[in-house]
Amino acid sequence: MIRAAALLGLALLASAPPTPAPSPGHPRAPGTTELPPTPAVPTTPPPAPIDRQRGVALGLFAEDVSFSYRPLLAEIVALGATHISLVVPLYQTDATTHDIGLHTRYSPTLAALAEVARAAKRDGLQVTIFPIIRLSSPGPGQWRGTLAPRDRDAWFKRYGDLLGELGAIASVTGAARLAVGSELSTLEDDLDHWRPIIDRVRAIFPGKIVYAANWDHYKSTALFDLVDEEGISGYFNLRAATASADDATLDAGWRRARADIEAWRAGRTHPFVFTELGYRSRKGVTAAPWDEGPGGTPDLDEQRRAFASFRRVWATSSILDGVYVWNWYGYGGLNTTSYTPRGKPAEAEVRSLLGAL
Repeated sequence: MIRAAALLGLALLASAPPTPAPSPGHPRAPGTTELPPTPAVPTTPPPAPIDRQRGVALGLFAEDVSFSYRPLLAEIVALGATHISLVVPLYQTDATTHDIGLHTRYSPTLAALAEVARAAKRDGLQVTIFPIIRLSSPGPGQWRGTLAPRDRDAWFKRYGDLLGELGAIASVTGAARLAVGSELSTLEDDLDHWRPIIDRVRAIFPGKIVYAANWDHYKSTALFDLVDEEGISGYFNLRAATASADDATLDAGWRRARADIEAWRAGRTHPFVFTELGYRSRKGVTAAPWDEGPGGTPDLDEQRRAFASFRRVWATSSILDGVYVWNWYGYGGLNTTSYTPRGKPAEAEVRSLLGAL
């Protein structure tokens, strides 16, 4: 009986006339009007974070072959650095010779360099191998920016061999970058010699190739055309020797340098980094940051304020891809005039700078 009633109900539903669809012009009851579909709004992904090189340079300058750089690496990590530049000093007699090589006392061995590079990578740091040239018996006014080898072919041959060895170390240790030179102002436009050297390095090392021009010579550096990243040693004079070293004066000095660099960067596509940014803890340092001469009166606050000024002017710059603070090697302390910020008020300012990038 129940089944028969159910079948009867289904039959009545099937025989009922279909509900007529509303005519296109007939208004619907209030609250029943269909709304047009909402068009999909394209979502813009948030901008990717800037992958800046928050770096510290570590000079491999120890004369003791048993010296361990691991405590210094731990300090650099604690500063908030993500990148490290391992500075390898190469020596030649003076600006005219071509006897360039690793010094038996003042340079690391290739094995020692590889050990430090691996340790830095284990600590989570991206590594740059960064050779610099020093003169063991310079003539008056000579430094690496005034090299004029009597036999230029021999100099480039020897230097290319050294870069090949450093490139091999960079490759086997997983370094991210290799600098092919720093502040070689009188040689950097000789592209006929540089091109085969860089081609050889690229065949050995798969990472980024960097060149660092001096702060007073970067605008005319042809070698930038052959590398992946363009560096500047940031030893700009921030004031005249007789001017005040107050914050406003230092900021004005960095703003002038920034305006010049931004004008130069127009149309350039390679990443730009300050491969060196350093100040001695010495009175007058902001008038001549490049002056490595001995002596002077300790001034810890001028060093600190110099780093603070750079942070205020550069931390939010859209053209800046990285900074390497010069130089963590050294004892540091309150009574020294060296470049290292270790154990000085500038150490806290360096930490703030790296955190702000």
